[in-house]
Amino acid sequence: MSYNKPIHVSMFGGCSLTYEDKMIDSKKIHSKRIWTLLEYLITYRNKNVTQTELIELLYPEDKSETPLSALKTLVHRARAVLDGLEYTDGKNIILQRSGGYIWNPDIPLVVDTEIFESDIKNSAALDADSDAQLLLLLRAVDLYKGDFLPDSTMDTWALSINTYYRFLYIDAVKLTLRLLSELNKHSEVISVAQRAIAIDPYEESLYYYLIIALAHTNQVNIARKQYESMTKLFYSEFGVTPSKELQSVYKVLLKSDNGVENDLGIIKNQMLEEGKKRGAFFCEYEFFKDIYRLETRSAARRGKPVHICLINVAGKDGNPLSKKTNNSVMQKLSDCIQSSLRCGDVYSRYSVSQFIILLPSTSFENGEMVLDRIAKKFHQENPRSLAVINSSIQAIDVEI
Repeated sequence: MSYNKPIHVSMFGGCSLTYEDKMIDSKKIHSKRIWTLLEYLITYRNKNVTQTELIELLYPEDKSETPLSALKTLVHRARAVLDGLEYTDGKNIILQRSGGYIWNPDIPLVVDTEIFESDIKNSAALDADSDAQLLLLLRAVDLYKGDFLPDSTMDTWALSINTYYRFLYIDAVKLTLRLLSELNKHSEVISVAQRAIAIDPYEESLYYYLIIALAHTNQVNIARKQYESMTKLFYSEFGVTPSKELQSVYKVLLKSDNGVENDLGIIKNQMLEEGKKRGAFFCEYEFFKDIYRLETRSAARRGKPVHICLINVAGKDGNPLSKKTNNSVMQKLSDCIQSSLRCGDVYSRYSVSQFIILLPSTSFENGEMVLDRIAKKFHQENPRSLAVINSSIQAIDVEI
């Protein structure tokens, strides 16, 4: 039997099969086993899949004597699902052969994963022709709608395939963003980077290109907020700060949107904090270091003491808290620090479980009292907390 028109198969972001105006997907057919069978037979359609292999895939916990009967029933149901495409009888799509099953090799398929992989491999051969290379890369990254078969990503057979495609995708996105940046196509950089971040929010290089592109399109405030949200995410998930390269970009952002302005009143209003802020000033660690350097110079001139403090959070057994508990504790502790200090004091998050505080014009004894007050306030407001708050304080050596 001759089949001329192909069935289109999508596996990125979810599985679906389309023929002309007919489509079947997991939203219409709510059976994990049927979809696993279809997905597996399509992925390995160039070989005959034995009944034993399918039974181990579909019924790993079934110790009864009837898994073969269950498999035959499942194949019958899968064929009935394929009838919904109105392409040909489902028996002509899933064929039974010598103790197993195979997807009919005569039926042409257009599979998004295969086009994706082909485009990326072909683009590598076009390194000397950046325009042609970019076109292939853009098509490839657009095809990647999400993880390979997301409903099966925890299944052993799909896990390594998903990892492979994710690796290809991130590498392709990085190269795409670099090429677009070199061509000053900043709007396209933003579009590609935002889609990629939604898929993989933990790849720092994506934020680097996005933030620079936002700045180039006069969206400096959005770029700053993007950096700050990324910083919080990386702190809470990994306890790490952005790379020095990205930190330097952020510093430039703070200076990049200032045009010529002769009205000092306007400049003053630009620098005002939003709303009425009370208590200590919180800032990113990179800017905490700048304030620290400024205060040491000022202290040398005034002849007044400056102290630096470190507050540590741990569990009662001395071990780190779980990520979820630690994030909650750090947020509550930040509120206590802010409300317990003066408006001229400055603090920052130093690590996943530490805050650093700058206390200008404060004696060592008063600094210790401040740290004790913060710990007591935290435990009063969170009496059931499993966290232990420890702190230390040192005077900053300045040349007076």
